[in-house]
Amino acid sequence: MKFQRPSFLYPLFSEITLIPGIGPKTFKLLESKIGKKVIDLLFHLPHTVINRLDNLDLKHCPTNSIITKKILITKHISNFYNSKRPYKLIGHCENFEIEIVFFNYKGQYIEKNFPVNSVVIVSGKINRFNEIVKFTNPDYIYEVSQIDKIPKFEPIYPLTAGVNNKLLSKSIRHAIKLIPPDLPEWIPNKIVKENNWPSFSEALKSIHIPNTMIEVDNKSSYLQRLSFDEVFANQLGMQIYKKKYQTLNVNKNKRKSKYFKKCLESLSFNLTNSQNECIEDLYSDLCSKTQMKRILQGDVGSGKTIVALAAILNVIENSKQASLMAPTELLSIQHYNFIKNFTESLSIKVALLTSKIDKDERISILDKISNGYIDIVIGTHSLISDRVTFNNLGIAVIDEQHKFGVIQRSKVLAKGENVHLLLLTATPIPRSLSMTVYGDLDLSEIKEKPKNRKKIITKVLPLEKYEKVKMAISRALENEEKIYWVCPLLEETEKLDLVSLNNRFKILTKSFSKFNPTLAHGKMDNYEREKSIERFFNNESRILIASTVIEVGIDIPDATIIIIENAERFGLAQLHQLRGRVGRSSLQSYCILMYGKNISEVGKLRLKTMRDTDDGFFIAEKDLELRGPGEVFGTRQSGENELKLLPFIDKEKLMLAKDLAIDIVSTNNLNFEHEVLVSLFNKDEYIKLMS
Repeated sequence: MKFQRPSFLYPLFSEITLIPGIGPKTFKLLESKIGKKVIDLLFHLPHTVINRLDNLDLKHCPTNSIITKKILITKHISNFYNSKRPYKLIGHCENFEIEIVFFNYKGQYIEKNFPVNSVVIVSGKINRFNEIVKFTNPDYIYEVSQIDKIPKFEPIYPLTAGVNNKLLSKSIRHAIKLIPPDLPEWIPNKIVKENNWPSFSEALKSIHIPNTMIEVDNKSSYLQRLSFDEVFANQLGMQIYKKKYQTLNVNKNKRKSKYFKKCLESLSFNLTNSQNECIEDLYSDLCSKTQMKRILQGDVGSGKTIVALAAILNVIENSKQASLMAPTELLSIQHYNFIKNFTESLSIKVALLTSKIDKDERISILDKISNGYIDIVIGTHSLISDRVTFNNLGIAVIDEQHKFGVIQRSKVLAKGENVHLLLLTATPIPRSLSMTVYGDLDLSEIKEKPKNRKKIITKVLPLEKYEKVKMAISRALENEEKIYWVCPLLEETEKLDLVSLNNRFKILTKSFSKFNPTLAHGKMDNYEREKSIERFFNNESRILIASTVIEVGIDIPDATIIIIENAERFGLAQLHQLRGRVGRSSLQSYCILMYGKNISEVGKLRLKTMRDTDDGFFIAEKDLELRGPGEVFGTRQSGENELKLLPFIDKEKLMLAKDLAIDIVSTNNLNFEHEVLVSLFNKDEYIKLMS
């Protein structure tokens, strides 16, 4: 019988519309940023705490401070005859004149509740004009007798447009009431005592309803406890997956490399030492009695595909089939063309399976795959369709693996008996992350780039230099080079960004019409977006204006320049991936990072890091270091491998969680409390594997 989530957790996995005050409009806003379930609200942790009731006197409070003061109201300035004007209350406090300004408020409510000569308690951010202290749309205003309604320690959350902190805080307090009262303890008592950790429920409640300023400090026991819980849940899930699909005593392959060596003869360059070391790792796996489950990690342009081909050709020499799955049709086609050319000297059959293939040809290809006539099949996620049946699948390779989840991996492995699995990723992963995210996999790293690749020259420029950049790309276009122009298209302001992206497309089309600029972004129909990128690939266009849809899955060697507007709005890892769209040939390539006026200090540090290094592994570690709790908590976790709380747990605790999970799963001691833990952290893909 398959495991199912315990029924007492169902309220936590209900839609957030269960919470009072969250209607359809607010639901859409919260769903896009945080998630649609009550548990998503609970795991949306504050990034700081405000102490509202511990204030300096007005004389020493700097502008933009958040303060709370008792104010004697002396005058009303009504907006009765002009609703577009603000309603104002004038008052006095500590020998200062106070102005309380309300925009979009009903004057009748203010007039009734805060009459002249009443004393009110006001809390919010202050500004100063001469000797006047001004509160604009204060966070709280009550009669002084209702001071208890203002929280002393107020959590401040990462927000999305259209949702204020008060609404979010109120919604989360309602969500807390849905936490079951008697959750079991899943961490051994000895570990809890040694670390002086509270229970899971207490930790979550204390962070959302803090009693001190340190509740959301990185070193707080509450945050450390929740971090361990998340990592432990992740490790349990991976060990369950590994146990279910790791097969021992397989019929090992013979070490055969004749095919691969013959193909290498056609190359105009030698493999790097790092590539050769990784190939040895793969041969060692394939020729052992254990099913291979390995991730091959290499920076952009490091030659992962050739290394993967060494494993693929070994399997084919051992009379088995191979599949290679990629996230986009364009990348699938590129892999097909490369592998077809690379193996031209061999008598092996390579097939491409995409949605563009007509029905009759598809039926023919499917028939040849099931009969064993096709040796290598390349395609998108359609390869895991029930209609695809292999005769004797020996290895499954998944490129840009982070685009696929555990269920997709499981479906690939189910296509044959004891299928070897090789995952490829160009996204550099910090050491601490790789231990957690890929605990069920062996890891190989390509640390060198091919000798014929030149370092990408990265420049950081303000947006004011836009015309200068246009002149530079004009010269490049006349030299028949290709250019990516990337604009942000992010959740918070996606409508505005879309307008900006389309405007940039119109402006560049007007300036460079003879080079046929083309447009690609995530809001386009998939077919239209693919066609647009294809036009760029086939030289019908020489400028591709795009959002981050080009971040992975695109390999266009003759593109030599990438311009990234508002680069400060991207994380380091994403900037590195975008930069990796160029520098994929022996031609000199350039990356131009353009930033806006309001760039933060962290934004400046990111761009400096990008300018100073192209080491993807260093950048990945720096990215993890620079991401503050607000950014980590503020990102909706769309992938099965993304962890919200990872930056707040040290390496020692990571290893403890991993060892604990291995011991529990290997000794068949997976109990009800562990099922509750895995359920709480919503590892649905792992839950489906439990029995």
